[in-house]
Amino acid sequence: MLNGPGLLLSERTQKDRTKSWAIVLFIGYWVMFAAELFMVRFQRGTDGLWVATTAEEPAAWLVILILSVTGISLLVSIVYAVQAARNRGRGDWLWTPSEVTGSDVLHVVAWLHVFQTCTLVMYGLVLPATLFPAGSVGSFVESASFQLFILVLVPLMLRGRLDQIGVRRPRQLGWMIVSLILLFLAVMLLLDVAVTKPVAEWFGLALDSEREKQIEQEIVHARERNGWAVLTSLVMIGGLVPLAEELLFRGVVQTFLVSRLGAVIGIFISSLWFALMHVDIALFAPLFAMGVFLGYLRHRFQSIWGAVLLHALNNMAGVLYYFQ
Repeated sequence: MLNGPGLLLSERTQKDRTKSWAIVLFIGYWVMFAAELFMVRFQRGTDGLWVATTAEEPAAWLVILILSVTGISLLVSIVYAVQAARNRGRGDWLWTPSEVTGSDVLHVVAWLHVFQTCTLVMYGLVLPATLFPAGSVGSFVESASFQLFILVLVPLMLRGRLDQIGVRRPRQLGWMIVSLILLFLAVMLLLDVAVTKPVAEWFGLALDSEREKQIEQEIVHARERNGWAVLTSLVMIGGLVPLAEELLFRGVVQTFLVSRLGAVIGIFISSLWFALMHVDIALFAPLFAMGVFLGYLRHRFQSIWGAVLLHALNNMAGVLYYFQ
């Protein structure tokens, strides 16, 4: 009797050491996220509309901030990874809650920041700006490396609890399919008319998206290369990327927020995070609206698969459009 509770308390105390480092990395994630937003510049176009672009040369204070946070995050990442490995060796990972907790969100974001930090250091000091030619199979894998990391991370972090983040059969499958079709039609036919253009006109924004232009260029180059590049673009953009982002935002983040704050606020915050994550000011409004649609499907039918399908169909439609 004494060994049982005592052992559990000891192991959870050891696990808290990892949590303190995770908090530092969590803060680092948001600082770097804010720094990326500060790199966005607004300039008047010839038509008088504001064009959002990313600064090629950030301000000196921003460079110092990024370098400082990257250096600190790299050191903390090493300590965090070592401590996590020790915890796993002691079997601490076996003690997991039955539901998604704030600690789960904390550690998932911490590991995302570890990946981003290592990627930034590698590309800044060792690797060239891109490893593969534009439009090649390797370039699509390289571009989706963050999402591929999520596909590995979330199942590992939530092992044994995937049903809690919606990896399960939807409730009322027939109604989910009907809702999915209606929402897809709304996205294709009404989103630009009802959201994208009115919001852009209200703020005087030009609908010039650097992110969309980069995706279009990649797809055009893929079409000019070979069938394998085309197939890879479809699999990555239309399949794996939506799955990864839904596991993270509608699976982990929204599940926790809804359980703590309710459906409306939980879906709102997760959709806001989803839209901001793309760092695409011109298309922020439709991205947020899309996040709300995806969040609704996840919450209404208690499964991420409706959201994954809608996300995949939307991305696939974009890919096919650029192939024309």
